[in-house]
Amino acid sequence: MKRRTIVAASVTSLLPLGACGAPQQGTFTPAPIVPEIEFDAKDGQDPTSSFTLKAVDGIFEEVTVTSDRAKTVDGTFSDDLTEWTSESVMDAGATHTVTAMAVSSDGTVTEFERQFTTEGREGSGFEVVDVTPVVEGEKVGVGAPIIVTFSEAAPDKKTVEKLLEVESEAEHEGAWRWITDSQVIYRTKEYWEPYQTVTFNARFKGAHLGNDVWGAEDHTATMEIGPANISRAHIPDYHMEVEIDGEVAKTIPISSGSGEKYEYITATGVHLVMEKMKHKVMVSPGIEEGEEGYYSTPVDWATRINATGEFVHGAPWSVWAQGNTNVSHGCLNASNENAKWFYEIAQRGDPVEVTGTERPMPPGNGWGYWIMTWEEWQEGEGL
Repeated sequence: MKRRTIVAASVTSLLPLGACGAPQQGTFTPAPIVPEIEFDAKDGQDPTSSFTLKAVDGIFEEVTVTSDRAKTVDGTFSDDLTEWTSESVMDAGATHTVTAMAVSSDGTVTEFERQFTTEGREGSGFEVVDVTPVVEGEKVGVGAPIIVTFSEAAPDKKTVEKLLEVESEAEHEGAWRWITDSQVIYRTKEYWEPYQTVTFNARFKGAHLGNDVWGAEDHTATMEIGPANISRAHIPDYHMEVEIDGEVAKTIPISSGSGEKYEYITATGVHLVMEKMKHKVMVSPGIEEGEEGYYSTPVDWATRINATGEFVHGAPWSVWAQGNTNVSHGCLNASNENAKWFYEIAQRGDPVEVTGTERPMPPGNGWGYWIMTWEEWQEGEGL
């Protein structure tokens, strides 16, 4: 058998020249990797249940979840940044907005925004029943606290405190201190700036308050700060200097506690004006009529500065002693003219700084909240 020799031609020689000639030179550009974001929350979501966002073909750069009541939902990322899971209890009966950003390995970014609602919860009845000293049309002093009283004991003080806000027109630093399970007090580090509006908000509507307790309604109160009336009485000097907006407006001769008994010593410490009465009958505390030391004395222009009976008031019977001798049962006695002047300018929350006696005023005596140092005050925070 003869062998046939076959000579193979090159492929290129068999291809027609022209349109399908040599390939063009260039760089291959792959399609971008577009990350996708998935989440499993739905309308009617249980506010106590967590939900998750997942980044497919990418990792998260940020995730934010907020309710329509301006509350942010906390959450954590997985170690590889491909998942985010909510952690905190959400507002009930609220609309939540989810925004997220994910990036792929080639730098392609996907932005995401969705909304969902949470299931409503019936309020338990826990609410704010009083905010003192807030009365429409009243101006208060630069030492004024914000005393908030609730309808019942707080289910969880830390949780409730986080929902309390104090906003002021001028910058300030302040802190809450729990006095009882159902009452909390706000005090500033320094006196308020005068002539400004301070707003208190309790963001309770639909909020989880601890245990199985949910808030029903928000509460707002507005406090108007008036002029900076600050009085200083150094007891051994027998005078009280009254400063208004940084200027001494009046120096009042006074006669304070005689010291005949310990309870007749005027207490040292920052007092706050608490209330005013044009006429008041001063009665000896703890002593019955007919017993030694009993008294019942009507006075005019009485301005209370603590809870245990210390007032600035008119005392015409001790005018001879005012400015030179201490003869009172603990009050700051002044002439009727000076007591009236003080009464008329006094605002609840005005500081009366008393010094120079051996009897300290306890912080719990009326509004004696300024007796504590700032560090001591902060120790009573629920947070």
